[in-house]
Amino acid sequence: MKRVLAGFIMDGRSGGIDKYLLNFLENVRGDDVGIDFLTNEIDPELESYLRERKSRIFAIASLKHPVKQYRQVCKIIEQGRYDIVYLNISTAIDCAAAWAAKKMRVNRILLHSHSSGNDIESALKRKIFDIIHYICRLTLYRTATDYYGCSKKAGLWMFPAKIVESPDFSVIFNAVDTGRFQHNVEIREEIRGELRITDQFVVGHVGNFVYQKNHFFLIDVFEALKKRCPEAVLLLVGTGVRFEQVKETVREKGLEDSVKLLGFRKDADRLFQGMDFFVLPSNFEGLPTVGVEAQCAGLPCLMSDTITDEAKITGHCWFLSLKKSPEEWASFILSHRQEQDREAVRIGEGSDYSLEQLKKQQKYLLYQ
Repeated sequence: MKRVLAGFIMDGRSGGIDKYLLNFLENVRGDDVGIDFLTNEIDPELESYLRERKSRIFAIASLKHPVKQYRQVCKIIEQGRYDIVYLNISTAIDCAAAWAAKKMRVNRILLHSHSSGNDIESALKRKIFDIIHYICRLTLYRTATDYYGCSKKAGLWMFPAKIVESPDFSVIFNAVDTGRFQHNVEIREEIRGELRITDQFVVGHVGNFVYQKNHFFLIDVFEALKKRCPEAVLLLVGTGVRFEQVKETVREKGLEDSVKLLGFRKDADRLFQGMDFFVLPSNFEGLPTVGVEAQCAGLPCLMSDTITDEAKITGHCWFLSLKKSPEEWASFILSHRQEQDREAVRIGEGSDYSLEQLKKQQKYLLYQ
């Protein structure tokens, strides 16, 4: 049996890396492959889920204690005799496990980058973490045998250009169940009824309320749009550390009746159907799965130009600089609101994001 130690997972529900790793487990597990996971704190529900699939999960120290984490991972590898260590990370600061794998002479060490920035609330701390990231980045690549990214931009954030441009680097796009998001008139009417929306122009956004997603700029854009389009409504799906701050900003601007804060939802596929336009003004992204999902739902999409153009899979997805004013963003949205027939959307490169393509790539990375 091929033994794989994969990290880092949280609770199986917390974000893109969790979703990716659970897809990885389902796609490659079998009699010839055993997969165990690294985490910082064991979630009982996730542990039970993994146990049913004959996988174990190990709790290790957080990044606040890198030496302790290094020693723990060395011990886990020694006892488990793993053939592959597969680390999915967002920053090069998360390097202790990679160095532990190299110390233990694991045959293959796979590094997979899932971001292109540090999601830290404090500007000062973010600057400090960026500096530490770039210091760690100088040597992190020396630990690995294989390199991956959810986009080329994510790869360049984590690895030197010489690595990203070499055959040792591959892009594995975040998978989307494209059929699940296809435009559906019945679901559209159903969800708009639930949200008490009639003939309003609905702008939507899905994402955690954190620095990365840039909600305060989005609220400014919507405020400018609302002045020119009184029937506009903004749907915000998600939760996070900035949720209450955003809620207060909405109240201060007098937009409570027009901004619907929906919190955490498991039915984003249905919510996309109720929207008319999708906006993603992120400060950075590895590759935004929600942007691909929105396009699969036939929505016109406007994203910040900090986002890689690999996220564009239809002719009705555009990129705009965050240096542009909220008024300019609002004008762009209004001038493109009628650009698309959702029944006739052409997905283009969407096959690169399919679940079947992901399965092929994940199986290949184990056996190449």
